[in-house]
Amino acid sequence: MPDKRFLKFKTGVIGGSFNPFHLGHLNSLITVREKFALGRILVIPSYQTPLKRESTVSPAHRWEMLKKSLSSYPFIKLDDQEIRRKGMSYSHQSITQLAKDRDKQELFFIMGLDQFFLFDLWKHFTEILKKANLIVTSRQSLSFPKKPSDFPEGLRPLIKNRLPKEISLKSSEKKIYFCPLKDMDIDSSHIRQRLREGKEVNHLIPKEVDSYIKEKGLYTKGKKEIKDPTQELINFSLKELKKKKAGSVQFFDLRSKPLPFSFGLIVSGSNTRQTRTLSVYIRKKIKERFGLLPINEEGQGEALWIALDYGDLLIHIFQDYTKNFYKLEEIWKSPLPMEKERNKDPV
Repeated sequence: MPDKRFLKFKTGVIGGSFNPFHLGHLNSLITVREKFALGRILVIPSYQTPLKRESTVSPAHRWEMLKKSLSSYPFIKLDDQEIRRKGMSYSHQSITQLAKDRDKQELFFIMGLDQFFLFDLWKHFTEILKKANLIVTSRQSLSFPKKPSDFPEGLRPLIKNRLPKEISLKSSEKKIYFCPLKDMDIDSSHIRQRLREGKEVNHLIPKEVDSYIKEKGLYTKGKKEIKDPTQELINFSLKELKKKKAGSVQFFDLRSKPLPFSFGLIVSGSNTRQTRTLSVYIRKKIKERFGLLPINEEGQGEALWIALDYGDLLIHIFQDYTKNFYKLEEIWKSPLPMEKERNKDPV
């Protein structure tokens, strides 16, 4: 039996804006703690998250919502270091501080699968991997990576051994673990959107958060009026996909065609890694900018052809080979069978 004097205390760490904290967050924390036998979990709310627009709700309000909703969970502790530092909040700084302050603990940094696929874009992400293990939790419509090409490109050279539920790294003794969650696909931007529309959210957030939001009148001010939301969504999507260097970005006005959507975007990636990255990226940017989630998503598993359905707008993200095989843009440019039938001269 190992000497208890040399066993490290297992500490989970999770960061984010928590804007607001919801039941999906809580489900993740409880599940991870139980599966990995964590002694405690530190929740670190950000002051300002990189690549996100400044929040309309102050760090002080977000801190109070966390404090009220987590007070009855003794294994969850709040850490205000990013709020105290102010400015942009970078996870590598927080992990470095925790590793420096407490050398008798083993750190486990918790993130969602959508963030994991972009992890090599994080500032100094390798520094996090030197000091902490990763626990990656599942997200609906996304599959855990199964082969080397599924992993973020910057992580591939660091992988030593791959097992179904964990990865060993070359650069350190740390590991990456994959943790499936029971389905609870709740999104903070969706909650904010419902609040702006005056809809109830008490089934999505802890009762303490719901009471605080109503008491302080949060998320109901500053709603931006958009005369043509679909056009703005299209322009924004085109700009962001081009910025991300998507291949052959094409836009189609399909209002004259008998389809269940009015507009279409077709873009391509050179491999499954890029198609998945483009999908996660544009989904994230649209959520941040408009508070919208796709009505439906298809194709995330193999990432050969991913479709994001935003009602009037359908975004197709192809791998180059699949795009050339299906030639969807040629179909959309040509009259569809129903149109041909409709346009026939009467007998």
